[in-house]
Formats: sequence, structure tokens, C-alpha cells
Amino acid sequence: MRAPSIAASLLVLAVLAGSCAAAPPPPAPPAPAAAPRPPPGVPDRELGLSHTSVFDVPSPPSYKDEDGSPGEKPLPPRISTEIPPVIPHAIGDFLPITRESNGCAACHEVAGPKKPGEATPIPASHYVDRRRLATEPGKELAGARWVCTACHAARTDAAPLVVSGFKP
Repeated sequence: MRAPSIAASLLVLAVLAGSCAAAPPPPAPPAPAAAPRPPPGVPDRELGLSHTSVFDVPSPPSYKDEDGSPGEKPLPPRISTEIPPVIPHAIGDFLPITRESNGCAACHEVAGPKKPGEATPIPASHYVDRRRLATEPGKELAGARWVCTACHAARTDAAPLVVSGFKP
């Protein structure tokens, strides 16, 4: 095999160099678009439920706790069976509610169904311990059900913070 001549090698290099020089330059990158303008801000007085500045410390509106005795006033209507009912009587004498001192269970731990003038019986769901035996009701209240005010709110004359459009 013959070695390529120097002249042939130079000719190949010249052709390659010429073709590279004759190629059009790559297109310029597009000009950067103008940065989008941030949306207009929301005034801090339009945030939250108090409609005051986030730097203010508003005092909550005053309200009065229910002062009726158990059975004195009619039961408030249930919004839904999925929402725990409101406690329709004063609870100040029963606080704090603990496993050792539970005035709610002392009165409401009666056999159902509810009879007029009697306390509303604790529902069967409160005897089911969902952490251990999730389907079988026990003979006493499940441990997670001893603090009644964790789910049931005491009735007050406080106005709602927002109007609810909930429909059962």
C-alpha cells in the first residue's frame, strides 16, 4: 500500500477547511423574553378572617357560654349524622373531662334508644376501639372516646366566623 502524498493530504485539509468556512453560521439564540410581571399583591387586610392588618393583634369577639342545665333546653338540630352534635347544656361543672372524672359518661352511659326527658345515650360507635378491635364493640367506652370535648363543642351564642353553605 502506498503512503498518501503530502500534496494529497494538504488538498484534503484545504477542502475540509474551505467547507467549514463556507458553512453558514449557526442561528443566533432568540432574544430573551421580557420577564413576566408579578401579579398584583393582595392587601394584608384582605387576608384571613379578621380583615385587619397581619401586624394587628385583634381581640376575639365576646361570647357567652351556654348556662342551661342538662335537659333544660331543646337539642339543637343536627347538621349531619357525620358531624358530632353540639353539647346543648353548660359543661363548666364537668371540666376537666378525664378518664377518672367524666361527668358526661356518668349521665349519658345509658341504654338506648333515647326517651323523652332522658340523656342522649352514647352511641355504639364510642364503644369500638378502632386501634385494637376495629369491628367489635367493647363493654366500656373506648380509650380515645373519654375526652368528649375533643369532638363535641359546647353551645355558645358566638356568631359564626364565616357563613357555611354546607347542605347535608
